Amino acid sequence: MSRVSRLILTAGCMVSGWAFGADPASRPEEREARLSLDAAIRLALERAPELSVADARAARATEALRETRALNRPQAVTGTGLAYTSGFPLSIEGAAPSLIQVGVTQSILSKKNGNLIREAEEGLKASRIAPEGVRNNLAAHTALVYHDLHQARQLETLAAERVESARQAEGAIASLLEAGKARPVDLTLQRAAAAGAEQQLLVAREKARMAEVELRQLVRLDPSVTIRTEEPRLDPEPLAQPVETLYQRALETHPDIRQGEIGVRAREFHVEAERGEYLPRLELVSEYALFSRHNNFSEFFSRFARNNVLVGLSVQVPVFNGHRTAARVAESRAELAEAKLRLERQKADLRLEIERGMSQLRVARGAAELARLESAAAQESLKVESILFEGGRIGARELENARLRAHEKTLGAFDADRALWQNQVELLRATGNFASLF
Repeated sequence: MSRVSRLILTAGCMVSGWAFGADPASRPEEREARLSLDAAIRLALERAPELSVADARAARATEALRETRALNRPQAVTGTGLAYTSGFPLSIEGAAPSLIQVGVTQSILSKKNGNLIREAEEGLKASRIAPEGVRNNLAAHTALVYHDLHQARQLETLAAERVESARQAEGAIASLLEAGKARPVDLTLQRAAAAGAEQQLLVAREKARMAEVELRQLVRLDPSVTIRTEEPRLDPEPLAQPVETLYQRALETHPDIRQGEIGVRAREFHVEAERGEYLPRLELVSEYALFSRHNNFSEFFSRFARNNVLVGLSVQVPVFNGHRTAARVAESRAELAEAKLRLERQKADLRLEIERGMSQLRVARGAAELARLESAAAQESLKVESILFEGGRIGARELENARLRAHEKTLGAFDADRALWQNQVELLRATGNFASLF
């Protein structure tokens, strides 16, 4: 290893709240990244390609708004109308043949254009809210994966201790069997228990490995980096509010609800834009044309001028278009009614989700507390059984059964803690506040 490489590995680096660390004698592929929950979520939000996609959509909506606003801005067209004429000078598309022709139009009054612009502005607002929903869901998912990794590492340690204990018990029973103080079936049962403990260890290791792979992908770390976690914690204060308070806050902050409200307003503007087809439109029109002397103009008109200018006001009054406008207005109103119903359904579903989440959270808190008490009781019972075993009052089999019960209660406490964590994260995600915590 070069001297520069040793210096780099020894110094490590710390970026955005996480640090790489390595022993000077270790290889680069053995680097570690110590990540807190906050740092993991921040990295995931900074590096997520989903956010880049959402930003690109917002940029596209910005350009769509620019295009729509152009309806009320001057439109200039230039070109040439060169043509051969014989006899009376005919026109090309309503204009006399010209060497150079420039036409400028400017919309002065158009209710349709104004409402189309307002609709596009609402679309831009909705596209700018979309990244907030992506951040909220991504932060919640990262928190779940981080907790799974941290808990799987703890379960791996617990399972390793269980394997060691089971193997020691197996050796003890084998010694008792040789002394004639145990049955062969006792040894067989203990070997099965040891094999079960090894299977649990394998499951814990694989769960930790897959959680680390997923978290590493979320935060965009190199596959050679090992992630070290810290005890994940969430601020309980946002969940201490009444259901009605959480619901009202969610109506103000939840990205889907805000997008739904913006969508309704956009549909309202679209209805007004379609109704604008019934109203007159005013446009300022100007035109310049440079005529040629070779198109017989001087022969058929008493006065010929090469430079010609027109400035005027175009007034267009709709009379009848085969009920096309009425059909478009009716279609837009139906879409508006659908958007309103969809928004009301979203609000009702959100309230139900918060109610259900709070109910599940209360149950999960009770279950977690019960599981902790049962685990503590099982550990106390194991201590008593160990004392009795040392005094010769119970056998190795009874002690192993006590260890197994304590292990099962500990696993139950882990499961209850995971369920509690999931309920907290999902409830915060449902209210649209999760990403803002970090």
